[in-house]
Amino acid sequence: PMGRGRCVIGNRQPVGGNARVVPGYYRAIMSAMQPLEYFPVIDVGPLMKGLVIGGLGIFHVFLAQFAIGGGLLLGYLQWLHMRGGCRLARRFADDYFKVLVLVSFVLGAVTGVAMWFTSIQVSPRTIATMVREFHWVWATEWTFFCLEVVAGYLFYRYGPRLTDPARLQLLLLYSGASWMSLFWINGILSWQLTPGGWLETHDMWDGFFNPGFLPSLIFRTISAAAIAALAACVLVNAVGGFTREERHELVAVCARPLVAMLAMPLVGAWYLATMPADSRGWTMGGREPM
Repeated sequence: PMGRGRCVIGNRQPVGGNARVVPGYYRAIMSAMQPLEYFPVIDVGPLMKGLVIGGLGIFHVFLAQFAIGGGLLLGYLQWLHMRGGCRLARRFADDYFKVLVLVSFVLGAVTGVAMWFTSIQVSPRTIATMVREFHWVWATEWTFFCLEVVAGYLFYRYGPRLTDPARLQLLLLYSGASWMSLFWINGILSWQLTPGGWLETHDMWDGFFNPGFLPSLIFRTISAAAIAALAACVLVNAVGGFTREERHELVAVCARPLVAMLAMPLVGAWYLATMPADSRGWTMGGREPM
């Protein structure tokens, strides 16, 4: 019964006009329910939750890694131009960065928001745990992401007018911020698959520097460099103003990061070894879709 700021549960009477502690059985029920989190059930029909988050995730990660690898490649091209190693590097870097901004900044930002919206629909409890356990890691990652966006737009706006040293500094700031964004978010994402000592300690750093952190970080970095190099090779042949010999020279320079792909099988095997046995079994053919 309710009455003017008073609440009586069971046979415990209020004192002084304020509600009192509830009986023991009620406290036990509330205590048991305290850790539980309730979220609405989302049904996406025949698409299935895994396909929804997986399909969007692959597209978004491709764009994100293109942005990271593109920054590294542009910094390398600017450095090479300043050393006299490629006379066309500065000119091509300006064209490449326009594509980088259009594709990764615009589409990457849109799909990034879509990733958050979709993930909280598909697996809200997982997202709630990630935000709760890694609150300040997320904040740090978002800080570097903001720095990446500011540096990128500054280069897009003023890059062609800057001196070579200033261009290099701005590109290094952009590429460094984008890679640090990868560094922080990689720790959170790899924690989901290989939580390691966090299961016992629930310490944030034990979860962040988990067994899969380093191999996945190296693998993602190599993937980013390879995606950017392949995109550059395509762009060289798509933009105008270069002769056949100049295109050949640019492709030879832009393709150099692809050499790092030789390490992919070794790093991939290392990453596979850190996975839990059931997850490793799925990737080795334990499930038909995999």
